[in-house]
Amino acid sequence: MSAATFIVLGRTLAPEDFGVVALAFAIILVLTTIGDSGLANYLVRQPDLEDDTIDTVFWVGLGLAGGLAVALALGAGSVASLFDSPALADVLPVLALSMVVTATGSVPAALMRRDLRFKPLALRGSAATLVGSVVAVVAALAGAGVWALVAQYVVAAAVSTIVVWFAVTWRPRAVVRRERVREMFAFGLKLLSIDLMTQSRDRSEDFVLAGLYSTTTLGFWTVASRLVRLVQESGTQVINAVATPTFAKVQSDPGRLFRGYELAMAASGVLLFPTLLFMAVTAEDLIPFVFGEQWATTAQVAQVTAVTAAVGVFSYFDRSLCVAVNKLRAEMILTGFIVATHVAVVILVAPFGLRELAWALLVRQCVTFPVRQVVLHRVVGAPYHCLLLPLRVLAAAVVACAVVPALNLVLADGYSTFLTLILDAAIVALLYPLLLVLLARDVLGAARAARRGPTAASSRATSAR
Repeated sequence: MSAATFIVLGRTLAPEDFGVVALAFAIILVLTTIGDSGLANYLVRQPDLEDDTIDTVFWVGLGLAGGLAVALALGAGSVASLFDSPALADVLPVLALSMVVTATGSVPAALMRRDLRFKPLALRGSAATLVGSVVAVVAALAGAGVWALVAQYVVAAAVSTIVVWFAVTWRPRAVVRRERVREMFAFGLKLLSIDLMTQSRDRSEDFVLAGLYSTTTLGFWTVASRLVRLVQESGTQVINAVATPTFAKVQSDPGRLFRGYELAMAASGVLLFPTLLFMAVTAEDLIPFVFGEQWATTAQVAQVTAVTAAVGVFSYFDRSLCVAVNKLRAEMILTGFIVATHVAVVILVAPFGLRELAWALLVRQCVTFPVRQVVLHRVVGAPYHCLLLPLRVLAAAVVACAVVPALNLVLADGYSTFLTLILDAAIVALLYPLLLVLLARDVLGAARAARRGPTAASSRATSAR
C-alpha cells in the first residue's frame, strides 16, 4: 500500500512538494526522538513493571512531546527562513500536532511490544497505512499538492494511536513518581544520545541538501531513496519490532541470544537482498517506468542507494542487541563514530552532486561495516560466525540478480520496458529460491520452525547450536 501510494504521489506531485515534506519530517523525527527520550524502550526492557512506572513514563513522555510541539509551532517561521522555504512555515505547525498524537500512543504500543503482542501492532500499522494512503491519494488527485503528504502523515498517526488504545486495557492514572523519573532518565538519556546520533546520520542529507541547494534538490534525493526505504521497512520493521523484546527475554542465554541475532539478519536478508539488488540492476528502467520520465535523473542514485541498503542489513539489529544486554555505552561510541563519518561525507561530497554523494555513502557503509562487527564481538560477545548465514543469503541474491543484466542485453531490442521488467522479475523469482536452498537452507528451516510455534522454534535453535 505504501509503495502504490508513493507511485501515485510521485506521478502527481512536484519535486519541491516532496522536498518540503522531507525536510519537515526530518525536523519532526528529531524532535520526536527527543520527546521519547528512550522511555518506550525502558518499558520494554524492564524485567518487572509496576503501574506507577507506566503512568510516570506516559505523563513525562506526553509532557515532553507537548512542549516540543509548541516550541516548533512558534518557531516555524524562523526555521522556514533558515532554509529559505516559505512553505515550511505553514507545514510545520500542522505536523507538530502529530508529535503529541504519536506520544499519546507510545506507551500502549511499548506495552504490547513488551508482551510480544504483535498481532494488534500489525493491525495498527495496516489500518494507519490504509487510511493515510487513501487520504493522501484523494488529496493529491484533488490538487492539494504538498498538503497531500502532510495529510497522509497526520491521519496515519491519528489512526495508529486510536487503534493501539483499543488494543490495551491499561489506562493512565494521574501519577508521576520522582524516583521513577530519575531511574528512567538514567537509562533513557543514554538511549536518547544514540537515537539523536542516528537521526543525525539518517537526516543529515536532508538538512545539507536543503541548506546548500533547495527543497527541489532534496525532493529528487527523496524520491531516489524513498523507494529503497520502503523496501527496507517492509523487510525489517516486523523483525525489528520483535527483536528488542525477544533479545531482552533471552539475554541470560548467550547461545539463544546470538542465534536469534543471526536469524534476524538472515530473515531480513531473505526478502531485502534480492529486492534491493534487483532494484539496483533495473533502476534505469524501473524508476522512469514507475514514477515517470521526470524522475529519470534519479535512477543512478537509486541504484547505488539500493546497494548501500543491502550492505546495511548486517547492522540493522546491532542496537537491539546492545539494548538487550545493556551495553549502551558501546553502542553510543560506535554510533558516534558512524555518525561522524557519515555527516562528514555528506558535507564534503554533497556539493559535487547527488550521484557522487550516493557513491560516497556506499563507500562509508562498506568501511564502517567491519568496525561494527569488531566492536560487537569484543564488547557484546557476538561471534563472527553470526555473519555466515546472512552472507550465504546475500550470495544467493547476488547470483540470482547477476543474471538480469545479461538477460536485458538479449531483450533490449525486442521487448517493451514493461515486459522486460516482468521477465527480469520472473527469472529472479525462479532462480533465487533454488539458490537459497543450496546456499542457505538453515534460514528456511528456522522459518518453518517459527511457523509451527515457539516451542518448535526453540528446539530448532537448540539443535542448530
